[in-house]
Amino acid sequence: MYKFLKTIFQKEDGGLAAIEFALILPVLVLTLVGIFEVTYFVYCNNKMNRAAQGISNIVTRGNLTKPQVDSILQSSVLIAQPFQFSSFGNVIVTAVSKASSTLPATVLWRDSYPGGTGGSKISGGSLPSGITIGQTVVFTEVFYTYQPVITNSYFSINNVNIYALAVAVPRTGQMTTLPSS
Repeated sequence: MYKFLKTIFQKEDGGLAAIEFALILPVLVLTLVGIFEVTYFVYCNNKMNRAAQGISNIVTRGNLTKPQVDSILQSSVLIAQPFQFSSFGNVIVTAVSKASSTLPATVLWRDSYPGGTGGSKISGGSLPSGITIGQTVVFTEVFYTYQPVITNSYFSINNVNIYALAVAVPRTGQMTTLPSS
């Protein structure tokens, strides 16, 4: 009789581990994909900030010509690797100066790569008040449309626009013009 009762009340757990794994697996996969996407987005954001700072640093080292600035702006494709900057990005460099304390700051020149300058957030009236009279300030804006790597294929997640801004003062010269040669 003992054997009979033992077989009746004996716990059967042969497939329990497989069922638990089947229930946990989707949550685990979604968590790992989410961690990857967030990490890759943060990496892209940092890369665009470094691109803005690097380009701003190079442009403000001295008086440059338009072909030289164009060449520097084209290097943003290399700086932003592994991201497809030429397809989803734009860099705009704007030189601004303030002639007097009563007048607003004015845009001296502007250059961009690969797109136009229409999306620039820099204008004479929207600048901080700390610009010294007669000083040229160079603003470098980087725009990039981040597209999720994995989740964009399986879910309808919108692209995220990244905006990075770097500000620098020319080290030599005033950079009031951008000569064509």
